[in-house]
Amino acid sequence: MKAYITYVIIAVLLLLLISQCSESKSIATANYEALNDTVSYYKNRLGTQTATIKTLQAANEKQAFALIGKDKEIAELSKGFKEVKYITKYETETIFDTINIPFEVPVPAPDFTRSGVFKKKHISFNYKVDNLSLSLDSLTIPNNTIVITGTKQKWFLGKQYVTTDITNSNPYVTVTDIKSVEIAVPTPWYKKWYVWAGVGLVGGIWIAQ
Repeated sequence: MKAYITYVIIAVLLLLLISQCSESKSIATANYEALNDTVSYYKNRLGTQTATIKTLQAANEKQAFALIGKDKEIAELSKGFKEVKYITKYETETIFDTINIPFEVPVPAPDFTRSGVFKKKHISFNYKVDNLSLSLDSLTIPNNTIVITGTKQKWFLGKQYVTTDITNSNPYVTVTDIKSVEIAVPTPWYKKWYVWAGVGLVGGIWIAQ
């Protein structure tokens, strides 16, 4: 009877181990696919365009930073969190093809025309102004956005709270509203540390008897 229960305990431990290994392999495969994925677009149910890409999965912050790469901005912003849960970084480029602004009163100058290029780090455009109007084209506003969700703590013994930080690289871009919801996914019982500890302890005591 003792030998039978011993075999059962060993079988349970092996099944748990195989399950863990299988899931780790599945995550590794998913991460490989995500690393090689590219941004694609589709028309959503609201009738607007959505950009989509597969998401990398990490077991901890160290692994997350390894997957993302050496991003100094993300590393620096993450220091404000006690624990980081999600990290998203994306690039956008706002482009206006042509903007024409007619003057209510024409400029009283014969054959007045000026044109050129205005190019700075956070905004660039071509311009042309004459007696009748001002025209802008290729108005471009680039921006990098970093979204970090995690727990913060105001002081060592203070209460922890979940928060989302959104940081834009372009000073002309302002976040006016944020709605962030965390959907807590329960950890399966076989992944919890105390299940493994309990099975191992019981198994060790039983085998030692």
